[in-house]
Amino acid sequence: MQTNTSLVKWRLESYYQEKKVPIWFFDQNLEVAYTNFSTAAILNLFECVRPLARNFMLAHSIEGYHLNLDNPYVMYFEFSYTIGKHSTYTMVVGPVLTVNPTETIWPELGFSGNLFAEQKRVLSRALPVMDVEDFKLEITNFLKQVIDVIPPTFESDNISAVINKYSSEEDSYEILSSEDDVFNSDEISELCRLEDFFQVYITNGNTYQLYSMFKDEHTMGILFPNKASVQSSKVRASELLTLARVASHESGNDSISSYSRYQKYSTKLIDAKNYETIAKIVEKCAIEFARNSHDMSKYTNDSYSPMTNKCIQRIIERLPDRISLDELAKELHISAKYLSALFNKETGSSITDFMQDLRVNEAKHLLTNTELSYLEISTLLNFSSQSYFNCIFKKKTDLTPKEFRERAMQKNVMSN
Repeated sequence: MQTNTSLVKWRLESYYQEKKVPIWFFDQNLEVAYTNFSTAAILNLFECVRPLARNFMLAHSIEGYHLNLDNPYVMYFEFSYTIGKHSTYTMVVGPVLTVNPTETIWPELGFSGNLFAEQKRVLSRALPVMDVEDFKLEITNFLKQVIDVIPPTFESDNISAVINKYSSEEDSYEILSSEDDVFNSDEISELCRLEDFFQVYITNGNTYQLYSMFKDEHTMGILFPNKASVQSSKVRASELLTLARVASHESGNDSISSYSRYQKYSTKLIDAKNYETIAKIVEKCAIEFARNSHDMSKYTNDSYSPMTNKCIQRIIERLPDRISLDELAKELHISAKYLSALFNKETGSSITDFMQDLRVNEAKHLLTNTELSYLEISTLLNFSSQSYFNCIFKKKTDLTPKEFRERAMQKNVMSN
């Protein structure tokens, strides 16, 4: 049923005041057009809710709603809704909890990885708690009374089954069954072996083995058997990005951060026009995942406050992308002045110096373990120019990148 936008928003705000049930409107670009939910932890919940909207949009041509009960502690309801003549949105109702969260339950909710104690306290008051049958009844009343649509009869189909069905339709079948992509048994064995190495390198944070893997033409020929086909290369790239995301999560990184990085690079694949671009996207994503696994435990510290450790985690997750103090403070929901003072007090370093140290340490490893040029390393680590890279590197190490590499080579020769 078509309804005026302002009227719907007013109804949803009133509904939240009464029921405390969050509602999210996502447009076709998966941007939040509106939500009646607002707390200090809204960004953390957004990172969890947005993938649900995306998955539902994939399955939209098959079913018009989905009751999401995959997690025993938290529930969602997803459906499509039209406002006015032409505006269609994906709406997500939730999260709605099935129990009052305790310290043992918070990690199971799917959005606790980015939350601090104060945010947990706020969410405990801001989210409703009810059982499954009450949630179904609440959805029925919401659809009838708030947005004037006929409520569905709930089914038990899991969204994963719907997406798998959607993914296996004719277009995908044609891509995957192409004669150019058919492997013999030896090639399948080699492919599985390389994929295993690919995941192990990411789980263990072996960025340098990944660099070598992507520079080896034989390896890339196995991973991408049909380089001439952009469509086929994208399919393989999507599979490798999925393996990278799973490996990152298994290494101990939180699922939301892993999915966000996966989504970021999956989106870049859409506009890729050739194999070279596609391979570079996979390479950069895999190395970011591996670097995240490698550096997190090295730089965080149990003696630091949760805020400082979270700040370090966010910086490493964004490496080598630039992130300002104001952006960090906004993501962590505190003032930039307080964050800067806290970080400096606990680590003995400014945030700017810490970010420079991270990139210089990564440059040291690349200079020692790869044959990348100085320009390639400075570009890869997002320095504004090679001369600026040289300047910062010398400031931190008292050596130029060339001098550092030459000394590293001499040590390797002597050790052999």
